[in-house]
Amino acid sequence: MKWTIYELKKHHRTNNSFTYVMDPTVFLKNTDDDLVDAGPVEVKGNFHYVEAEERFVFQVNVICKLKMLCAITLKPVRVDLDFSTQLDFSTKIDDDYTNPIDGVTIDLDAYIWAEILIEKPMKVVSPHAYDNYIEEKTSLTETEIMEDNPFAKLKKQ
Repeated sequence: MKWTIYELKKHHRTNNSFTYVMDPTVFLKNTDDDLVDAGPVEVKGNFHYVEAEERFVFQVNVICKLKMLCAITLKPVRVDLDFSTQLDFSTKIDDDYTNPIDGVTIDLDAYIWAEILIEKPMKVVSPHAYDNYIEEKTSLTETEIMEDNPFAKLKKQ
């Protein structure tokens, strides 16, 4: 969703809530290999304008469904995300949490996608990933351990 700074200043006291659906397919090309697909992203929230700091503060709730690859079987697993976050924008950058305003518009889509990438789990495991899992254990004898150990020569001296 894209707004001009003029629109945001005009509506910050009366009409400061928003709801829209974001299409994440544009961002999927540049993501990790474990993220296969993402459904429509529901974005709800509100904003306010801090005139003294020339800062726009967005309180956003994001709901989306992702498909990620299972860490064991590499089959797609559905992951539901539902989280809230705060996005700050300003022409004056005072800290690491404030995003710069480029030009006269604020486009939330790229920032919301970045928040989704932060909130997604690092890895997922499908419920049936361990159904056909067989663990193999290998035991080494004392001589095999000593032959492959680079510190074995130090111990003999």
